[in-house]
Amino acid sequence: MPRAFTIALATAVLWALYLVITRFVISRAGLDPWAYTLVQLLVGGLVIFWLGRKAPGDWRGLFTPWMVSYGIVRVGVTGASSAALGWLMATQSTLLSTANVLMGALATLVVHRIVPPHSERAALALLALGLSVLILCLVPDTAYYGALWLLASEIGVVVAALAVEKHPRNRSDSVAERSRFTAETLIITSMVLIVAWSLAGAVGLMRSPWAAGGDAFGNPLLWAWGIVTGLVFRGPGQWLTFYTLRHVGTQAYLIALMLMPVFVIVIELGASRAGWVDPPRLSAGEWVGTALILAAALWLMWARLRAAR
Repeated sequence: MPRAFTIALATAVLWALYLVITRFVISRAGLDPWAYTLVQLLVGGLVIFWLGRKAPGDWRGLFTPWMVSYGIVRVGVTGASSAALGWLMATQSTLLSTANVLMGALATLVVHRIVPPHSERAALALLALGLSVLILCLVPDTAYYGALWLLASEIGVVVAALAVEKHPRNRSDSVAERSRFTAETLIITSMVLIVAWSLAGAVGLMRSPWAAGGDAFGNPLLWAWGIVTGLVFRGPGQWLTFYTLRHVGTQAYLIALMLMPVFVIVIELGASRAGWVDPPRLSAGEWVGTALILAAALWLMWARLRAAR
């Protein structure tokens, strides 16, 4: 198995663990999801920035049109995925997120004029069938709202991945330069997030982080969890994601992430035994959709690995 594809699978495990921990932190510990995200973005960015400290550059690199646009897209992804989790279980959300493989195939066709090989077309059709079955069988009925938010989020994921894949700084042979680039994407995202949060609070869409009597950042537990997840998951996960995009491209990375639902189910089962989260519960129809999606995932991975030999 190619090294980069192996790293992509390891990254999928990392993000799956992060997702389950985040579900626990937000649902059981009752932490503010926006403040929690902001802290981990900053911490992860500062850690990776230290790795790239020898790369040339200054603070103005944070405010290039590309960086600001990336930050806006990522904040949109964060907002949409957070909204989705209000109606979906972590297992449902990771299963639905495999739709990004179909989006990636379409984007690759439109942007790069690359048609999926014959060995992948039937697998993509099977994936589309699995997603259709899953969406039709979602329980409860309100989960459809979450599905719409999740699909909107995945459009942003594909756009951001394609942009990073071809960015000259991510194609650099210098590890320091790539690390600084990765760190800047995390830091600018945190800056856009606090601006968006403040504006949303000012117009009454949500509680402002600066509201009188608010406690968005006053909880020591929030800082503890935010720092830990930033150090262990957000920073390393972003770096590994960019590494994988550089070496195998957006579509191969998204295909590797298709095994995330398996990892999430296994981790959730273990966490539920400890009483940290509720166990994953899917209806019979959702399990059928899950089986079709995972069959498509294995098919696509087999096709990619076979082509790489």
